[in-house]
Parts: sequence; structure tokens; C-alpha cells
Amino acid sequence: MPILKLKSDLPYLLLASCCVLLFLLPPAWQHALEYNQTMIWRGELWRLLSGQLLHSNVYHLLMNLAGLAVLMILHGRLPGRLAVGWQLLLLLLATALALLLLAPEIDIYVGLSGMLHGLLCYGAVADLRQGYRSGMLILIGVSAKLALEQWQGPDPVLGAQIGAEVAIDAHLLGALCGVLLALLSWRQIKHQ
Repeated sequence: MPILKLKSDLPYLLLASCCVLLFLLPPAWQHALEYNQTMIWRGELWRLLSGQLLHSNVYHLLMNLAGLAVLMILHGRLPGRLAVGWQLLLLLLATALALLLLAPEIDIYVGLSGMLHGLLCYGAVADLRQGYRSGMLILIGVSAKLALEQWQGPDPVLGAQIGAEVAIDAHLLGALCGVLLALLSWRQIKHQ
């Protein structure tokens, strides 16, 4: 079995490439692209998507790209999935809108972590739909992680490593968006 399958892996590879390219931009350009709640409400809607493609430092970028690679391997090629490109785009947009509407205390946000939590949960629900018990284990694990984050607050050690406070509400909202998207797509498939 080949390591990369271009058709199924292309959306992941494009997303990773965008993150790397945006990381190489000058700081002033990155500032104009980051998720900034104030500027989004003033009409700079591109920040909803572009902000999640930016990262605070190399460690943050590498950590998110590693997570994306794991999810590509874990869920990217399983049958019956929503088209991955649309899934990634919908999760990015849903996570950003959830942050905008439900987490007004987060003014600045960068990184893929919210969307990655959503992608993991989407895949877990899809696993359950196809009869894989591993989906329940993933959902239990993610739920425990999210509950611990909400109870203890952001991890200060990880925050120091990424050079920013860990956005635990983005993790929670991204996971909820992933479950919701999976349930909506499941319902749509059942009614076709």
C-alpha cells in the first residue's frame, strides 16, 4: 500500500502547504491574516479562515502539521467519508464562526487545533456509523481531554512552547462542530 494516495491525500497536503507558506510571510502580512475578532466584525471576513492557517512559532506549526498527518492516516482513506476538501473547509469555517459567536473573549487566534479536534471527532462519528468501535474510544478520549482542559484551564507549559495561550475553547468548539457536521452528513446519507 503506497504511503501517499494523491487523490485522497491532496486536501491534507494542500492545507499543510498553505500553513507552511503563510508561516513564511512577513509578520505584518501575518498580522493582516490572523483571526482577529474585532477586525472580523468590521468586515475582514477572510480572517475567519486565514487565521487558522497561521501559527505562532515553528513548534506550533510542526505540532499542528503532525496532528494533521495523523488524522490523514487515521481517517483520510476510509470509505463513506464526506469529500475531504469540503470537510476541511466546512470545519475551518464552522470552528471560526463558533469562536466568533460563542467565545467573544478570544480576540486573537491562530492555529489548526480547533479544526483538528473537529476532524478527529468527525472521523470518530463516521467510524461509529460504519460499525467500528474505535470511534467510541476516540470520542471518549477526546471528551476526557476536553473536560480536563475546561477544568484545569490552558496548559502553561504548552503555551510557553507555542508562544501563545492554548485556546481550549477552540478545541471544544471545533470538536462540537466536527460531531455536528458528522451527524448532519450521516442524516443526509440516510435520507438519500
